[in-house]
Amino acid sequence: MVSLKPVTTSVLKALKAASGIDAASLAKQLGQDYAVIMGAVNELASQDLGYFKEEESTEIALTDEGLGYAMNHLPESRLFKLLCDMKAKQVELNALRDKAKSALGMDDKLFFLSLGHLKQARWTSQAKVGEAVQVIVLKQEYEDKPEEQLLSLIAGSGGGLDVRDVPADLKAYVEGLKRRTLVIEKKYTKRSLHLTEKGKKLDTSKVSALDEVAHLTTEMITTGSWKEAKLKAYDVSKPGAHLNAGKIHPLIEIINKVREIFFSMGFTEIRGPIVESAFYNFDALYQPQDHPAREMHDTFYLSTPAAARLPPEKYMKAVAEVHEDGGNTGSTGWGYKWNREIATQTIMRTHTTATTVRQLGKAIEEGARLPLKVFSIDRVFRNEKVDFKHLAEFMQVEGIVIGERLSLADLRGTLVEFYTKLGFEQVITRPGFFPYTEPSLEISVFSKELGKWMEIGGSGIFRPEVCTPWGIKEPVRVLAWGQGLERIAMLRLKRNDIRDLYKNPLSWLRRAPYPRSGGR
Repeated sequence: MVSLKPVTTSVLKALKAASGIDAASLAKQLGQDYAVIMGAVNELASQDLGYFKEEESTEIALTDEGLGYAMNHLPESRLFKLLCDMKAKQVELNALRDKAKSALGMDDKLFFLSLGHLKQARWTSQAKVGEAVQVIVLKQEYEDKPEEQLLSLIAGSGGGLDVRDVPADLKAYVEGLKRRTLVIEKKYTKRSLHLTEKGKKLDTSKVSALDEVAHLTTEMITTGSWKEAKLKAYDVSKPGAHLNAGKIHPLIEIINKVREIFFSMGFTEIRGPIVESAFYNFDALYQPQDHPAREMHDTFYLSTPAAARLPPEKYMKAVAEVHEDGGNTGSTGWGYKWNREIATQTIMRTHTTATTVRQLGKAIEEGARLPLKVFSIDRVFRNEKVDFKHLAEFMQVEGIVIGERLSLADLRGTLVEFYTKLGFEQVITRPGFFPYTEPSLEISVFSKELGKWMEIGGSGIFRPEVCTPWGIKEPVRVLAWGQGLERIAMLRLKRNDIRDLYKNPLSWLRRAPYPRSGGR
């Protein structure tokens, strides 16, 4: 025999009729509070009779304006109906405006907006005949627009409609109504209720009423009736309710971890401007001015400010000579005439190497003590199509070491130490190619989460064409490496979609562990 509270028995019977119903709908169906329904489901779960599933859902609801149009048609529909009632194939614009004002109460703003929507739907067009603008009726008869069908559907849903329940032929109109602020989008957690196999087989006629007291009331205490009550037993071995307390965002935790590792290795953090010059972003890194990566489809160019401030003339001249004939680096250069105007173009920086290359000239000019170790963790911008593994704005991590007689062995040793501290037990490097380092190494780590090797970044020794204009010459060399922060985060946080790191799904954030300092 199974003993359940009366409300839990009601929920059990309802789920036998429709297992999989969401908690909010069942609460409405039984006339109970949502919390009461979830309490009943938890009681079912404690006896292995039922359970619930959570999923993130999106609902669309009407604004006040949208509700008004759902009840009384869209303004463009009312305007078109007026044209149909006038039985006009063509009418002068100002005459129609006056008629709309007197018959429909439309002001000029609403009239021209409605006329624009009719033109967009190709129900009407406009043409200038003589000195007057004529509105030409293209559609033969009046009918409700698909947008109105969608508004009526949302209005009839009782407050909100799940986007998955929108008919396929109406889905294309949701974004248009959102742009017109006639509907709003709300995200919420949907809990669907289910019975276990044991719950499905249970005969409800054999369920007895549980007359237990879970909470003492003031009246029970003052009257002493609690002494006669059957108190509900508590299982102290059961975990308590999950608390969705505030915590640091998982991505910020990883940034802090990377920063701590750099500090422990003797590095100093540097920052640079987000709005950068083409000079520091491209030219100073020995990238020719006709390189495809500079094109609009890869880079965000700015109209304001129109030109960037450039470094002192001696550096400009040295970079120009390297591009044209190699200068005194021993290189042949790119063999073209370097253009100062191109170098002054302003862009959203495409990599944080623009920040580290600024450090080259600063280190020599200020007489920094070598070896000098600096790192940067900052935002960069690229004109990318956003998908599950690409963003137009993301974070990049870079480190450089400036010192005498540095070699690939020093570079590899630094890389292995960095990535080992980051939690990757296996690190390999292999020859690679990058535009401004030679020799270059690609870095791969073994991901225990995925059970395979992953290429995670690039590294190398800065070419003489990059270093020489800033006064860095043999035996001084510059080691450099870097990668996208999000790639590390996706491995560590087990996310398959890079957008999750910024879209912030609540179901994931609630499950994310707390920082170690707070006790995991």
